[in-house]
Amino acid sequence: MQVLEKKYELVTFDYLIDNKAWALPLLIWQFFYLIYHLPNAVATVTLFGGYHSYLPTLLSKLFGKPSIVILGGSDCVSFPSIGYGNFNNGLQGAFTRWSLNHASHISTVDESLQKCEYLYTTTDLPWQGYKVFCPKATAPCTTIHFGYDADHFHRVAEKTPNSFLTVGYLNPANYYRKGIDLIFDQAKRRPNCTYTIIGGTEKDLPNGVIKPENVTMLASVSYSELVNHYSAHQFYFQLSMMEGFPSAICEAMLCECIPIGSDVAAIPNIIGDTGFVLKQKDVQLLDALIDQALESQDADLGHEARKRIMQKYPVDEREKLATLVDSEIERFQ
Repeated sequence: MQVLEKKYELVTFDYLIDNKAWALPLLIWQFFYLIYHLPNAVATVTLFGGYHSYLPTLLSKLFGKPSIVILGGSDCVSFPSIGYGNFNNGLQGAFTRWSLNHASHISTVDESLQKCEYLYTTTDLPWQGYKVFCPKATAPCTTIHFGYDADHFHRVAEKTPNSFLTVGYLNPANYYRKGIDLIFDQAKRRPNCTYTIIGGTEKDLPNGVIKPENVTMLASVSYSELVNHYSAHQFYFQLSMMEGFPSAICEAMLCECIPIGSDVAAIPNIIGDTGFVLKQKDVQLLDALIDQALESQDADLGHEARKRIMQKYPVDEREKLATLVDSEIERFQ
């Protein structure tokens, strides 16, 4: 939302809960908050769909104000096999659906979140995207990608050969969604390689899962420290079963990591021809892909990865959000 602060005075409501018992009280608080602020507002912008996006879109419609909902990934999908996605939860899916039905404009961080065929696994629905689950959401949709600061994310260290890195919040469910199961399998197959996972420790793994010896797990590091970790690794893994538009792989590519990712949502378009794409979640296919990757450890591929992010997803990409808000406000005047 920083791009909007340059032009508009923002009044923000943070819908943050650690305990589901606070969900209803927070929605009641949000209702009165909106009733107080909406009369003097020119528009509402809601980041992600869910419980919190329903009242802003409904009340904006009643007050004759434009409402924009930005969709990021989980609010567009359903993956029953791993319990992931708003539309895997009946009530949350309903609130998301109602929100998008009332919104005056929808924005996705990648085109695939509108509607796309899903072939990476065969255990879940073959079509994903908000238009699959919200057929009555007829508001115009604009895709605005994330943008990245190439001055901040750049290589600052020598890379360790045969080293692999992934970054992401880890819990037992994300062990499978983030593809950590595939990484552990590779680590066991390749004791001469090193693997680093940032975002969790062994206590965050599912029961019975044992970390291979050549895997290092770090609970968290500061945002500024990530540059050092990206820079020191040769390859970056993004083997997720589902991601909308993952930032970590883009940041890693700016630090000249060679990307290896799943054929899911934005990931193959992010990688392009500067890395390797796993077409299906299969350990044998990944094993062959890693062989190819290890044979291509040259500086040019890392350089090309950096150039791709700089060209396709520059830091000013998100300025398009301000343009979208401007046009919605003008349309309602």
